[in-house]
Amino acid sequence: MAPQFQAEGRLILREDQTRKLFEHIALLENSNKELVKTLKQCVELLSQFKSFVPDPQGWQEILDVFQETIKVGERVIGNRTVH
Repeated sequence: MAPQFQAEGRLILREDQTRKLFEHIALLENSNKELVKTLKQCVELLSQFKSFVPDPQGWQEILDVFQETIKVGERVIGNRTVH
């Protein structure tokens, strides 16, 4: 059965639909957490090669972008939708 809408445009979900929606949100949040963890590990490994690359400054800029991405991901993890 498809979700129903009230006159104000609010979505009305059945209990099982609501449960499934929250399960999907939780799965996405957990996936994000694992991606942030993996990116941290990659940055740690990649930072060891800075002295071997032809453009250390450019390499550091890439690592800095990854660090900013990690910070954003950690903020998302800290502000979880499903508690």
